[in-house]
Amino acid sequence: MTYIPRKPVTDLIPNKFAAIKIAALEARRLNDRARMLGLSLPGKITTLAVKRLLNGQVLFYDERERLAQLQAEQLKEQQEQEEQEEE
Repeated sequence: MTYIPRKPVTDLIPNKFAAIKIAALEARRLNDRARMLGLSLPGKITTLAVKRLLNGQVLFYDERERLAQLQAEQLKEQQEQEEQEEE
């Protein structure tokens, strides 16, 4: 089993349980892609997922932050539509 230092992980994602969940979801995604394409990934998939997470190659969102981001995008789109309608 590969040792994963906690400090670099919690620097990225303060909640270690959320970090584990994100790494697990990435491992599942990698495994599904490898099976779909018929590829063999080097090493353990979970280790690869954690390395990708630590290297910033995994996009993740805090649910509240993501909701706020989506709402801001929707508001911006509505404002742009209103401006176009006024012209």
